[in-house]
Amino acid sequence: MSDNTIRIGNVEITAVADASGLSAPCNVMFPNITAAAWQPHREHLGADGATLNLSITSFLVRSVGKTIIIDTGIGAKDRPFFPNGRLPEALAEIGVEPGAIDVVANTHMHIDHVGWHTTLRGEAYVPTFPKAKHLFNKDEWEYFTNPEVANAPGNNHIVDSVLPLRDQADIDLVGAEYRVTDEITLLPTPGHTPAHQSFIISSAGETGIICGDVCHHPAQVTELWSPVFDMDPPLAQKTREKVVQRIEEEKMRLVAGHFPFPGFGNIVRVDGKRYWRAG
Repeated sequence: MSDNTIRIGNVEITAVADASGLSAPCNVMFPNITAAAWQPHREHLGADGATLNLSITSFLVRSVGKTIIIDTGIGAKDRPFFPNGRLPEALAEIGVEPGAIDVVANTHMHIDHVGWHTTLRGEAYVPTFPKAKHLFNKDEWEYFTNPEVANAPGNNHIVDSVLPLRDQADIDLVGAEYRVTDEITLLPTPGHTPAHQSFIISSAGETGIICGDVCHHPAQVTELWSPVFDMDPPLAQKTREKVVQRIEEEKMRLVAGHFPFPGFGNIVRVDGKRYWRAG
């Protein structure tokens, strides 16, 4: 098994880098947090101590015969401020073709989580994974596909990566705690977006969580800070606290798509505080 793959019971999770080795200034993503407050978390910062190390990671999950992609990254649509992603190429490198994907799911509908839902072919956007069922949280879908939201500045990704699926893909709008398989259940984790969701893995006595943007950076496990991207910061922080507490209490494996690649780790206690440790 490669360093990019873990097992939680009988569930296999492979981290697939759409874009890695990214960085962002701490004071841009967390403008209210002082430089001094970042110092206990230097191991997860750049060499300058003022830059966040980040990735855009998708997760290939195999469970009870299903092959599932959770979050499809940024895509290759020449987004401002983002590099083009390489998810299909990265999947091909591990022997996975687009037609082998049974389910495409996402934690939420931000630009860097649905980018490869579609690919430009000629003059039209078509499903990247043509045989897959596409799962969306019903409330998240209704919010982001509302014409006032979808056509608002900064939401081009809804127009080119989500809306084309309506006439071309098998879409399933699901509610809270929907079971993707007998081993994977949705967990409502709102705040970052109106109906952000995480994925609880429970198999053969082991548990884990693919948490999406409940946390963007390991420091949030300790400090519970909200970044500028949280749409409802108080709710997001409350959600973050509940999720982190549950992960610690239940000794769950934490899988995070923006943590330094591959994003696998655990929560540990050091001097009475929670910290994320890779592994």
